Amino acid sequence: MQSAGDVGYEHAQVGEEYWAGLPLAWNTSATDVEITKAEFSQVPKGLKVIEYRAVNGNETDGNILFARADGKGGMPDLLKAKNYAERPVKVKAKSGSDIYYVARVKVTGPIEGALKGCHFWYRQGSQQYQQQLECSTIVSLGPPLKYEK
Repeated sequence: MQSAGDVGYEHAQVGEEYWAGLPLAWNTSATDVEITKAEFSQVPKGLKVIEYRAVNGNETDGNILFARADGKGGMPDLLKAKNYAERPVKVKAKSGSDIYYVARVKVTGPIEGALKGCHFWYRQGSQQYQQQLECSTIVSLGPPLKYEK
C-alpha cells in the first residue's frame, strides 16, 4: 500500500535517527524471485541514510512505515532484529514476503523534499532485474512527540 500513496511524519528532530520502511515485496509471477537489494532512489537534503536492513515483519510486530530508531513509542528496536539483507531475500511465486526493507535515516538539518522512489534489485533464475516503484515518505521537522514512561 505504501507504493500507492505518501507516508508522513511531522515530528522529526535534527540529530535524531528514524526507520523509514520501503513497500512490502510481492511476487505476482509463477516463479520464485530473490531480492538482492532495495533502497530509496532520492534522499532529500536534510536526511542522511545510515544503512539499509531487511527485517521480518513476524519478528517486529508488522512492517514499520516510519518510526524512531531509539525504540520509543512502543516500536521495536530494529537494530536488535535479525538483518536478512546479508543474503538474497526469497519471495515465493504468487505471494508476498514477510521480510521488508527499511532505511535508518538521520536528520541532519531542514528537510528539503521527501524520500522518493523505491528501487529493488532482484533475480529470477539466472536473470537480473531492477524495478522502480513510486513511493514517497514525507518527513518534516516539528514538535517532538511526548511518550509516557
